[in-house]
Amino acid sequence: SQLATQPSKHGFFYAAFFMSALVLGSILIYSFYLPQAAPKQITLAVLPFSENSEFTNLSVGFTAALRDSIALSRDVAVVDSVSTNAAMWDIEKSSGMSHILALTHFVDGELHTVDGELTHMDFRVVNVSQPNWKEVLKATVPDLSASTDLQEVRDSLTLQVRRSLYDNSSLRTESSQHDADTYREYVHSLGAWFLGNKPSKLLSTLHEAYQAKTKDLYETTGITTEPSRELWNAVATFERTQDVREFSQTLWRLADEYPNSLAVDALGSFAYDLGKLRLAERAWLHAARVQPQSAFIALHIAHVRRLFEDSDGTNQAFRIAELRDDLGFVQYFKTLDEQSMQISQTTVPPSLDSAVIEALIAATDGRLRGDFLIEASIHAGVFGSQSPNTVETVKLWRSPPLWLSEDDPRWQEGRSFLAQHFPSASVRLSDDLLPAADSEDEVARLFTPRRPD
Repeated sequence: SQLATQPSKHGFFYAAFFMSALVLGSILIYSFYLPQAAPKQITLAVLPFSENSEFTNLSVGFTAALRDSIALSRDVAVVDSVSTNAAMWDIEKSSGMSHILALTHFVDGELHTVDGELTHMDFRVVNVSQPNWKEVLKATVPDLSASTDLQEVRDSLTLQVRRSLYDNSSLRTESSQHDADTYREYVHSLGAWFLGNKPSKLLSTLHEAYQAKTKDLYETTGITTEPSRELWNAVATFERTQDVREFSQTLWRLADEYPNSLAVDALGSFAYDLGKLRLAERAWLHAARVQPQSAFIALHIAHVRRLFEDSDGTNQAFRIAELRDDLGFVQYFKTLDEQSMQISQTTVPPSLDSAVIEALIAATDGRLRGDFLIEASIHAGVFGSQSPNTVETVKLWRSPPLWLSEDDPRWQEGRSFLAQHFPSASVRLSDDLLPAADSEDEVARLFTPRRPD
């Protein structure tokens, strides 16, 4: 009985050893297997690489190409290069870069050259989600040269970065392969564009301008990202066939498969036109993770929340838009919003000082890039003399811009002008388009990370 009530020292040792092994085993299982099974909300930015500590066309262009390749991920939100570069190149913002871009991780690196010839490349992935930043990957690409295929280097880095993040989506890279010299010229063109616009503070227009630049490069080189190419082809097909059902399904599929692409913003715009406001808000909230410096996206969110009669949410979106505004146009629409809450619904708020919108149009070299700028110019009554640039528009133009009525002469003039440029403005709509948008579960699932099949 004495042995039963007083365990030996060996018994304590074995019990302690067993418990320690159990705890250690649990930690190892968690570390190695749980990240593969349980998706995480990761937001990544690819910071502009340098070349021998200087920013060059090659280093910055390669960074943008790498970002677009990593952005094929289904489970990781990847910040756009316009927002990332602007935050890094602004001395006042660079120190708070991770907060401004709402990051959990970033990639940075450096190209090393001798007499203009590539020798090697260093890069790393850093976790900034904790107070003490942690490198989760650090590597070198050796033996580079002037003849190195940069697309192969980009693909290798893409796979290494995504594996380091326990990315559960398909570890794919761009399927199209290009001539090494042509691809290098493409990379140089991307870098030249970014460095040429480095002094600019007009982020709200730079997003649209970059989309136009990539479309121009596609037309001249045949190189672009798969989601951009699919979206542009879908828009062209829609304009030709007017098959709105097929188009709506394609937009949903592209946004679901490529949640870091322009298809998400496009789906939000299309859903807004169809009155699928929950889907529109969901899409634009996700687009805001990818384009965290876009005032346009924040304004879209404010608009849809106003229709929900969510005053707190509307004001929050306006505050965010003001922080991202570089031309003073957010206050223009915020004032209209305040007026619309104070007057009867039958009264149309008058146009304010159109100089604000005219300055915004001038900042885009007189080209109306993007749906929001077109709507803004309609509201300001300066639309008729402008030339829309339909980069990836999916607007149906069935209703006037917010705070305008159907019988407002500004909308009547704008609608007539739009009908000449957008065949979709006369497409027939049915009530059963995008049925998935009526399911809260389907909408909630659209952009969430997924466990592997």
